[in-house]
Amino acid sequence: MVNRLKLNEKTLRDAELRIGVSYQIFDTEVIGFAVRIHASGARTFTIDYRHAGRQRRMNIGRWPEWSVTAARERAKELRRAIDEGRDPLS
Repeated sequence: MVNRLKLNEKTLRDAELRIGVSYQIFDTEVIGFAVRIHASGARTFTIDYRHAGRQRRMNIGRWPEWSVTAARERAKELRRAIDEGRDPLS
């Protein structure tokens, strides 16, 4: 089951660490936008998408250097490019 929540600063602060495992919490607002919780405690914003039939993942930035609001806005920009058929990783 995919974790989906409206991401905010409290969600990131309170996200539990899982020993030896990284996991993602996806946002309910932007398709593919997520935060990856690393076993080390680091939190990284990502966007998952498909391009030319391939599953892709792009890192946006690390929290708290990037706020949830700034990362979500960047994810919206990337999502528009993806929807226009462009691959942000190319």
